[in-house]
Amino acid sequence: MAPAAFDNPQAWPDTGNADRREIEFRKWNDAARRLDGGEDRAFAEALPQSPAGRAMLSCIFGASPFLSNCLVREPAFLRRLWTEGPDRCIEAICAEIEGLPADAGEEAARRALRRARRRAALAVALADIAEVWTLEAVTGALSRLADASCSAALRVLLKRLADRGAIDPPNPENPEEGSGLIVLGLGKLGGRELNYSSDIDLIFLYDPDRVPARKSCEAQEHFLRLARWFIAFLSERTIDGMAFRVDLRLRPDPVSTPLVIAAPFAERYYPERGQTWERVALIKARPVAGDRRAAEAFLKRLAPFVWRRNLDFPAMRDLHDIKKRIDAQHGSGTIGAPGHNLKLGRGGIREIEFFAQVHQLIWGGKNHRLRTIPTCDSLRALTKAGHVAAETTEDLIDAYRFLRRAEHRVQMVADKQTHSLPKDPAEFETLSRFLGYPDGGAFTRELIACLRRVELQYETFFEFPFPGKTAAADESPAAAEGSHLQRMGFADPQAAARIVEKWQNGQCPSAQDDASREILQTLTSPLLIAVCGTTDPDRAIARFDRLFDGLQDGLLPVLSLFQANLQALENVAEIMVSAPAVNSLLAARPLLLETLVDPETDAAPPDRAALAADLAAHLEAAADSEGALDRLAEWVDRARFRVCAQLLFHSLDPLDAPRLLSGIADCALEALYDLAQADLAKRFGRVPGASAALAAVGPLASRALTAAAGLDLALLYDAPADARSEGPQPLAAADWFDRFLAHVLSALGGRRGIYQADAAALGNETGEPAAAGLASFDRFFRQSAGPRGRMALTRARTIAGDSGIAARLEALVRGASAENLDPRELRRPLEAASARLDEAAAEGPPALCRAGLDAVETLIQYLLLREPADVPAGGANGETIQALAAQGALSAEDAERLRGAWRLWTRIDALQTLIGGEAADGAVPDKLRLLFQSAADADSFEAFQARMADAAAAVREIYARLAP
Repeated sequence: MAPAAFDNPQAWPDTGNADRREIEFRKWNDAARRLDGGEDRAFAEALPQSPAGRAMLSCIFGASPFLSNCLVREPAFLRRLWTEGPDRCIEAICAEIEGLPADAGEEAARRALRRARRRAALAVALADIAEVWTLEAVTGALSRLADASCSAALRVLLKRLADRGAIDPPNPENPEEGSGLIVLGLGKLGGRELNYSSDIDLIFLYDPDRVPARKSCEAQEHFLRLARWFIAFLSERTIDGMAFRVDLRLRPDPVSTPLVIAAPFAERYYPERGQTWERVALIKARPVAGDRRAAEAFLKRLAPFVWRRNLDFPAMRDLHDIKKRIDAQHGSGTIGAPGHNLKLGRGGIREIEFFAQVHQLIWGGKNHRLRTIPTCDSLRALTKAGHVAAETTEDLIDAYRFLRRAEHRVQMVADKQTHSLPKDPAEFETLSRFLGYPDGGAFTRELIACLRRVELQYETFFEFPFPGKTAAADESPAAAEGSHLQRMGFADPQAAARIVEKWQNGQCPSAQDDASREILQTLTSPLLIAVCGTTDPDRAIARFDRLFDGLQDGLLPVLSLFQANLQALENVAEIMVSAPAVNSLLAARPLLLETLVDPETDAAPPDRAALAADLAAHLEAAADSEGALDRLAEWVDRARFRVCAQLLFHSLDPLDAPRLLSGIADCALEALYDLAQADLAKRFGRVPGASAALAAVGPLASRALTAAAGLDLALLYDAPADARSEGPQPLAAADWFDRFLAHVLSALGGRRGIYQADAAALGNETGEPAAAGLASFDRFFRQSAGPRGRMALTRARTIAGDSGIAARLEALVRGASAENLDPRELRRPLEAASARLDEAAAEGPPALCRAGLDAVETLIQYLLLREPADVPAGGANGETIQALAAQGALSAEDAERLRGAWRLWTRIDALQTLIGGEAADGAVPDKLRLLFQSAADADSFEAFQARMADAAAAVREIYARLAP
């Protein structure tokens, strides 16, 4: 039977907003009429007529657009919920997802998870609002659904890996079992305290000894792809909504590790480099999906890191610093005012959680009974053990329940992951009534009293003096600041102190207003902590200073972004040190920082169609061609920066980066081709009967573009003899197409700097790098191009323009590849590439990587030229190697070894590009060493170097055999 509270009109607060309610009631009535006759329709039509039903609908319609939409979409489910109650409905929803088989089909599973989440959101909300459930029941139901959804998604995706031949699961019906893949839930999910609209914090690991991969060396690669699929599987919004947002950034050293890491690496990392905040996070860690036995064994091995046998009072100092950072972001201002952050603000939920967790870290090493996960249970255990007074625990638990209830109401409004009270007075009033208060004033009074109680308990425990924080009697304040900065890790504390003083005194040139200066002063402390978390604090703070000084449009937008998301601050600090190439993009367009807080940054990379659609939508707002070019430059910078961020934070396999960057360039050139054609047509008209295509040679041609690579472009055309354009200023066809290519190159460079681009000489009559007719290109290829040039042209492909030109270009190249070739001349480029490979072996990984990729590319070109094969144009090198093997130009063994070297070097090159030239001298920084090791799936830097040397030896051996 339904809960009695559901049938009580007094259980549903009057949220007001009569106009909004009237609109939603019309939608409800329309939805009811669309139902087939029967119990569902009868219920839907009768519900607004009953006192309790109308009160419930009025409450939801007046306060929550999200829940209103759920109600209108699910009138039949609401009947079940109303008659059977939330307990039975949630049990059925979770059981359905828990029973979803691995072979359910990906699309069917996606829909099922989103439908389950929508129905659970409705059931949980009604149970919470009507106070049918306790807080523990609310968060427990949400957590159980998240667990079930993670497990179901993993089953289906492991089935995809098995179908591709990547793994042989011991139990195909339940591929999680024995998979060696560990999925840990942390945060609210780990504590079974999930928020109403929370993301889920996960760590993905794998146990190499248990993974049923057919090639153990490829396990990490397979699981990395699976992790990206997993994020999209749960997080992408479809017509059915979204299941759960996924956050994988609590893994060890997220800047330097991939989305999925080997368990042995994590077991070494935590004792050697783990920080106090990571110990705090792992208090709540528990298996939520995957190989449960492997997960339990891993957590057992990790317990000594989390729980120290000695009393751990130093943890208080570390968490005190974390608290200061939170306060700098959210702790200022009037307590309890509109806009107050219920989680991170003064007296908020995080203070209650920290209070419990620090006590657990201090005492939990000796007392196993304190190693509880839920916050309220932890507080009770601490009181039972005599570490926290009973009155304090009672105060904090009451406050925790109050604040979590308010937090859930805030999130129910629009299903957003927010913890802040509305700033708009009308919205604040609606929320107060949604919580059952007569007005905003009554809610505010109770809220302030609650926050002050929490703040008092928290500060009583945490606010104690730390040694070394104040100046000695004979030490000046400036000297004290320098001493403090030296202890923080600055090699030149005086230089850092001058920057800090400049920020604190409002002397930054781009801080043009009081708001900017005030935020910069507030952020100085977290900025210092962020830069001290990098391997080179001096470089990081200097680059922050240059970034701030160079903001011509003012500092406020960037500072506001940092203030709203401290994770972005830490990420940018790491970029300042580890990725100068990415830092230069930020300096040119600082608002690219928004990408770092965009959840899409951790999502699966878009395909070509999605890139093109996104660019087309971005260009729609342009008023003219100049505006379109400006917007094109913005789009390219944003798309490239997203790839760089995904590479740096390991949500993108470096092997996939060149293809994605090439796709971005392709889309940009297609759009630019159309813009340039339209511009020239306005001035000179069009050339009747002519066709043309923009072609690429070099890295873009073989889809091997890096973030720093330029473009080598050519324009090929075919036009009738003596053709001229028909327009106000007629031009001969050759002149028209020369201007067209010049227009494209000028638009790419110039003030916008979209790409560095050069024209490739492909046989025009002048010999200069300009547009070329197909006939002159044919003569050039057959008669004039040297071996190296002809080899490069075997990889040419068209990017934009007439598809017929593309087919004719491919036929010309393939038909004349082996004509008039002296085998001795043909081998010279290979000899040069082999010599470079030998020289680079002694210079270090970056040089070896570039020489190795050049050697692979050169060998592919040689084979295509020597033995023209039916290999599709425009394939990446890995695909072309496979095609050459299928044609018999390579043995299967050589193809596998060559492809393995290419994959390794491509990954390393993609990461090296982020660093720029600073590590090119062979001295690899520690941070970069770890990146290289991860990309090569090597246990140590020495093992990575050995893999690089083995790859070079394999390629040299193939060279010796194929081109002696």
